[in-house]
Amino acid sequence: MPFRLFALPSYGRCFKKLGNREQHVAGLIIAALSDYFQSDFPIKNKPHIFKLGQRSYRLVFKKLRGQIWEAYIEGQVRILTRLDNDKHFLVFAGNHDQVRFFLKEN
Repeated sequence: MPFRLFALPSYGRCFKKLGNREQHVAGLIIAALSDYFQSDFPIKNKPHIFKLGQRSYRLVFKKLRGQIWEAYIEGQVRILTRLDNDKHFLVFAGNHDQVRFFLKEN
């Protein structure tokens, strides 16, 4: 069964604080995650390549700790999800330092 993706209010608040470029990249990450979850998941030892138009993106999606996972395409924007059974809940969006601070506080 493929994973499903849901957004929590905390993600929406974080997303609104991002600049236009960062919001665009966050949208690409969400689209890549959705595509990844619908693919032949899990793909072992291979990055997931997400194609949009003429451009390809390499999705990095890895477990950080416990039920928390991190996704990013371009290093400046990262999205955290929390896994609960077959559902990934979007929890947080920000840069590397903001993610580290969020994880330290939660």
